[in-house]
Amino acid sequence: MDDLEARSPLIVTVDDSPDARLFIELSSHAADLTEAKDALGWVMRAGLDDPLAGVKRHLIGAAVVSYCRCFLHSKVRTPLGDYIDVPEGLSRTHETIRAFRNQTIAHSQSELTVTYPVGVVDAETMELQFVSAVTVASTLPDSIVNDFATLIGAVLDLLDDVLNPVRRRLEQVLRTAGPEALEAAAPRGIEKMAADFRPRSKRARYPMAHTLYWDR
Repeated sequence: MDDLEARSPLIVTVDDSPDARLFIELSSHAADLTEAKDALGWVMRAGLDDPLAGVKRHLIGAAVVSYCRCFLHSKVRTPLGDYIDVPEGLSRTHETIRAFRNQTIAHSQSELTVTYPVGVVDAETMELQFVSAVTVASTLPDSIVNDFATLIGAVLDLLDDVLNPVRRRLEQVLRTAGPEALEAAAPRGIEKMAADFRPRSKRARYPMAHTLYWDR
């Protein structure tokens, strides 16, 4: 193996600019869509006897949250709908997923999840044993899951069409940068303990660092 083959790549960040911020926004949407795609992939591969069958509903919920997050108002990025139009043939599926998120996933309002108060009685004596609750939860049918996966794939393709020209412009910027500038642009990680975990933090549109939390 020669020196070129053994050399590890150097990861650097692009300087702040309108294109860099646009690339960050679009790539952030792509990351959310990929999360949704991966979750649905596990759902569609899970058979009846698969351990994942018991968590299909939760994986679908995660996919719905990740997908819809791209189209909701945010203080740190522009909604994806400002950059692309959902294909007309998939708009019904798009609206179904948004309604499912609003009524069932984000808020417990839909009749897809219903809780009944029940009494458990002895079958012979009919004496009451205890009172409990039974929750019946339904999720997306397989046919709609398949349509949802098709929708995510189509939206990712449209996003790539917007993202690729921005990527090429940024690549040109890096090709004209000197070695010293590239060395100075390496991303920075900040390590903190779990006791300092801050779920209410707000990221910048052009991040300068990221935080990693450790238990010990």
